[in-house]
Amino acid sequence: MLKTVFFSFLSRFGPPMLAGLVVYLICLVLFFRRKKPVQKFWLAILFLYLAAVIHLTIPLTLPQFWHIRAKTTAWAISQIQWIPFQSAGNILKNSIRIGSFKEFLRVIGGNFVLLMPLGVLVPLINPRFRLGRMIAVSLLVPIGIEGLQLLHNILVGSVARSVEMEDVVLNAAGCLTAYLIFAGLRKLFRPKRTAKQRT
Repeated sequence: MLKTVFFSFLSRFGPPMLAGLVVYLICLVLFFRRKKPVQKFWLAILFLYLAAVIHLTIPLTLPQFWHIRAKTTAWAISQIQWIPFQSAGNILKNSIRIGSFKEFLRVIGGNFVLLMPLGVLVPLINPRFRLGRMIAVSLLVPIGIEGLQLLHNILVGSVARSVEMEDVVLNAAGCLTAYLIFAGLRKLFRPKRTAKQRT
C-alpha cells in the first residue's frame, strides 16, 4: 500500500519537483551561498514545495494550443467569481443533499491547507519575518496563482480553471493560521534568557 502511494506520488510530482530542485541549485550558486546550512536546507524544501504547488494549480499549455481572442478573453474575465464562498455554499448544499462531505472537504479543506507549509517555511528561513510581511505574502501568492490561472484561461480561450476570490481567502487564511501557530509554539518553547544573559 505504502509502496503504491509512494510511486503514485513520485510519478505525479517527481518531474516538477526535480525542476524545482534544479532552480534551487541555480539560485544556490547565484544568491544563497552565504546562507547558513539550515537556511539552505529549508530553502531547498521551499523550492520543492512551490514546484509541487505550481504543478497542482497552474496548468501549462504549449503555444500551439493558444486561442487568444477578444471575445473569449472578455468571457474568461467575466467568469471570475469575486464574491467569496458562493462556490463553497453550493458544494456544502450538495454535500448535505447527498449525505457525503467528501467533495466539500476536498475542495474547501484542500484550498485551506494548500499554503499552510508556506506559513512555516518562510519563518524557518528568516526568523525575523514578522506578521505584516507574512500577511502580504499570504495574499500575494494566492493572488498570483489565480492571476496565472486567469492568464491560462485567456490563452486557451476557455475556463479551464475557475478563478475565485474564495480560493485567495482560503489560501491566505491557511497560510496565516500555520504562521500564527508556528510563531506561538516557537515563542512558547524558546529558551528564556536569564537576567545574566541580558546584561
